[in-house]
Amino acid sequence: MDLFIFGTLLHMPLLEVVSGDCDIAKRITWAVRPGYRVSRVDGHEFPMMHEDADSVAEGVVIEGLSDTQLERLDFYEKAFDYDRVDFVVLDKDQAPRSVTAYVPAQGRWTPAEPWNRQQWISELGAVTKIAAREAMAALGTMTAQQMGALYESMMARAASQHRAASSSGGGGMGRADVHLIEARKQYAGFFNVEELDFTFRRFDGSMSEPVNRAVFVGVDAAIVLPYDPVRDRVMLVEQFRPGAYFRGDPNPWTMEPVAGRIDPGEGPEEAAIREAKEEAGINISSLQCVSAAYPSPGSTTEHFYVFIGITDLPDGAEGIAGKLSEAEDIRSQVMDWADFDDALNAGEYRLLPLLVAGHWLARNRETLRASA
Repeated sequence: MDLFIFGTLLHMPLLEVVSGDCDIAKRITWAVRPGYRVSRVDGHEFPMMHEDADSVAEGVVIEGLSDTQLERLDFYEKAFDYDRVDFVVLDKDQAPRSVTAYVPAQGRWTPAEPWNRQQWISELGAVTKIAAREAMAALGTMTAQQMGALYESMMARAASQHRAASSSGGGGMGRADVHLIEARKQYAGFFNVEELDFTFRRFDGSMSEPVNRAVFVGVDAAIVLPYDPVRDRVMLVEQFRPGAYFRGDPNPWTMEPVAGRIDPGEGPEEAAIREAKEEAGINISSLQCVSAAYPSPGSTTEHFYVFIGITDLPDGAEGIAGKLSEAEDIRSQVMDWADFDDALNAGEYRLLPLLVAGHWLARNRETLRASA
């Protein structure tokens, strides 16, 4: 079977993961499909091929795919509602060639601007490769549609992993001092739970006996405490939290800073500004970095980027917001600094990132006010 590819799979590291063949690049040849254009899918970062009389869709043909490789490629592409369709392309000698390719059903996706493959590789290529490893590990355990429903979360976890690889700090030992024996996925959904067997280097230089641990695999989050230095006010948001509920807390609605996961392709600062608009309906003019740290690395991969967000908080800035598609029901509250500081020092707040941001603001508030 000869397959024509034109989109993200032209990124060879991704194609190798999805196909399961690290030598697949040896079996590709250049080809085009006249009268078609490759465009980004509106609202997404992957492309589609659609009719356009003045364009030529460029790609490559992979020759002689095995049934196993096609099964893997089908699983990956069907997650995005793409199916194989047969048509004819032209090879480098302009000779017609019958191939199959993955295309969406008519009307499934809407094309946007022409797709920029190099820009996509630069921004998302490495992250997508990491996500594809998790996606392909699900082959045989879930349907392509089930995997597709989880793919956005896979991408968010992959972006967190990619971000972690560029971090610095810590002591004298590193990842080379850990030997992972086995990782078993015990739950896969919006979050994952992994059970790990591993050994690690002890401080006396020896390797430990095998250790078994469970890890909650979450996503990096941006957290921002909105502050108006002119009016000397802060904004908090309140929402129901299932973690507090399941712990048995009699009041599972918590007062918090604005927070949300960092989406693939955006940085912590971008996420903080976006979440402030989505959750509280406010515009952040600038950010002050408070910390970037793990809340509990003994059990979770989550990593928090905490900011103070400089903004305007006039009378009437409060409201109810949140994304209905995510069942968010978020109420914002504006407080004078004195009232917030009293509650902070009285221990009335139960969320650690709020305490970190609040105490940082207490130390730096006068500087922020002087420069407002």
